[in-house]
This record gives sequence, C-alpha cells and structure tokens, in this order.
Amino acid sequence: LKGCLKDTAAMGVLGSVVKILLLHVVVVVGLLGYELYFLVTGHSKYPGAAEDPEFKMNAAQFTEVGDASVIKLRQIPRPACCSDTQILVKVLSAAINPVDFKQRRNPNPEQMVPLPKVTGYDFAGTVEKIGTNVRSFRDGDAVYGMLPLMGQRWGAVQEYVVVDHSIVAHAPKSIPLREAAALPLVGLTVVQSFEPVVKVWRSNPIEQQRKVLIQAGAGGVGTFGIQYAAQILNASVATTASAKKSGIVKDLGASVVVNYREQKFEEVLTDYDAVLDVVTQEYEERTLASAVLKPGGKGHYINVLSTDWKENDRESSVVFALAPFLKKWVYWALALSGRGVHYHCNPVAPSGEGLRHIADWVDAGLVKPIIDRSFEMSETAKAHEYLETGRATGKVLIDVSQ
Repeated sequence: LKGCLKDTAAMGVLGSVVKILLLHVVVVVGLLGYELYFLVTGHSKYPGAAEDPEFKMNAAQFTEVGDASVIKLRQIPRPACCSDTQILVKVLSAAINPVDFKQRRNPNPEQMVPLPKVTGYDFAGTVEKIGTNVRSFRDGDAVYGMLPLMGQRWGAVQEYVVVDHSIVAHAPKSIPLREAAALPLVGLTVVQSFEPVVKVWRSNPIEQQRKVLIQAGAGGVGTFGIQYAAQILNASVATTASAKKSGIVKDLGASVVVNYREQKFEEVLTDYDAVLDVVTQEYEERTLASAVLKPGGKGHYINVLSTDWKENDRESSVVFALAPFLKKWVYWALALSGRGVHYHCNPVAPSGEGLRHIADWVDAGLVKPIIDRSFEMSETAKAHEYLETGRATGKVLIDVSQ
C-alpha cells in the first residue's frame, strides 16, 4: 500500500512538472508567434508587382547564394505599373546595407527571399506614373523609400521600382536627390528602434539630460543614430569608434568617444539611459553584465538584430534569430518589477510617415546622410565586397541611372 501511495505521489509530481513545462512551451510559442506575425506582416502587406514583359531594364541580380561574384548585371522585365495605390519610380541611386550581403550569402526560405533576387532596398528617384487612387504624388516628384525586406524578387539596384505609395516620401529638398538613398533603412531603423524608449521617456520626464550610447558610431546606423540622439532627442551622446574616425563622430554630435581598440566601453561608461547596439555579437553580454545602463528597470538596451560582418553560423541560425524576441519579454517582466533593464528588438519596416519626418529633419539641418563612396551599377559586386570589409564610414551608394 505504501508503495502504491509513493508511486501515486511521484506520478502526481511528474504530472505537475509536465503541466508546467507544457505551459512554458505554450507561452514561448505564443510570444514567438506574436513577434513573427508583426515581423512578417510589416513587409508582406506590400506585395511586389508583376512582371511587364513588354519593357526591359538593367538590374543587379543574383540567381544563387554565394560570395559577391554571384551578383550579375542583367536585363530583366520591368515591374508592371500600377495598381490603384502604387507608383512607378525611375531609380537614380540606391544604397546597400549589411542585410543585402547577408541575404546574398545565406540560403533563405523562398517565401522570405525568393530567387532570382535583385539586391538593395534603399532608393531615390523620380515618379513616372501613379495609380488611380494616389493623391500625394505626381509625375516628376523626387522621392525616396525602402522596399520591403522580404517576399519580393525586386530590389533597389534596378532602373525602375513599383512600390506602394504609403511607404514612399518626398525626398529632402536641401540635399542632392542621389544622396537621399543613403537615409531610408538606417533612418527608419534608428527611429523605430527608439520608439518604445521615447514613449517611456515622454511618460516619465526627468530634469537631467538623457545619456545615450550609440555603438559603432561611424557605421551606417551609427552615423544616423548619433545625429538623431543628439539633435532630435537632445541627449548627451557617447559612441565607440576608432581613433581615426573620432573626429567624424564628434562632428555628428558625440560628446564622448571610446576608442574600442584601446578601451572597453563598459569600464569607462556608466549610468546611461539607453544603448543602441549594432554589434550585439560582441557587446550585448558585456553591456548587460556591466553598469553601463541605469539599473532598476530604468535603462534601455536596444538590439538592432544584427550579426557579425564576417560570415558566421549565427546568420542562418533560427535559435539565434529568435532568441532576442524571447529575451525582450523576460527583461520586460524584470523591468516591470523594478529590476534589470528594458530590452528592445524592433525589426525595421517600411514607413512613408517615418521618411517624411526624416526629410523634415534633413531640411531643418538637424541630420544629414553620411556617404563613404559610390559605385556604378556595373560594380555592384565590388560594392558588396567593400561593404563586407566593415570599413565603410556611413553608407555605400550605387549610381543606377543618370
């Protein structure tokens, strides 16, 4: 009888453990489903145009994954124009970002990155045709935008793009149109990454100036991030950069520059309100284990969802890709109880409204595009190779047409 009672008790404990484990699985799956829903719909709600076989155009396209040599200049059909809400843009210039070479060198599900694929997402150009329901643009308007990052074979390094008018904006008037292509992805990344942080700050104002650390300040996201934090958020900005590039980041608004080759940022920076991190593979653990951020649920760590510039296993790891979304909710629970820091990881999505704000800031002299160099369309593979070195200061442009 005693043995039976022991067995019954053991089974009861085991049953409770199984229930708890199942509950955890349900919670994890639910949270990941929630995050993935917004990630996918942020791009898939803007379907790509069909092909128009009557017209041809030049495009920098790859038909297989691999090194930069897989990118070839080809003649392909133009996108068909236009549905009621789409516009046809003749592309003047495009910009490439790390997402471009990471998609090129890694196998991806067909639904996310279908092949053949034209590289690039940032573009600037002039409107040539509009859909019947488009009221905010006219033929000849100078515009700029960011294409959806998944679900389309089209890209920015092609002579014409067809895009929903809601994710395009009039280009800044105070800079050459070709330079506007350097702004969309990095600008929207910074603005959207800071949105939940700014919301908290507005509801809990303080008298002291906020302190923000922008990692890798001389890169594409970093150069825009410094300007945004200093000029739009009126924050005191620190950044990491080499001694060679310290003058550039200071000119953009950084008051403190940590030479990452000689100093560890976590040993010299403390009590910051927010950290924008594009070097998460090296800096996340060091940041969260140190006193860089304010404790007690006051500091904000922003993961820009990036990986190392060098090719690595993390780029194609599902676990690595999903981990930040789970961390976000764990840290949220801790911060809610006044412990730890807030953890943010908002994937960038196309937004015409965001681009209108950025254009206004540019024309007001608050931010500007930082361009390292430009390549001809026929040199797009070389542009990829250069960007992959990690040495670019600001953005790399592709001149698509004259």
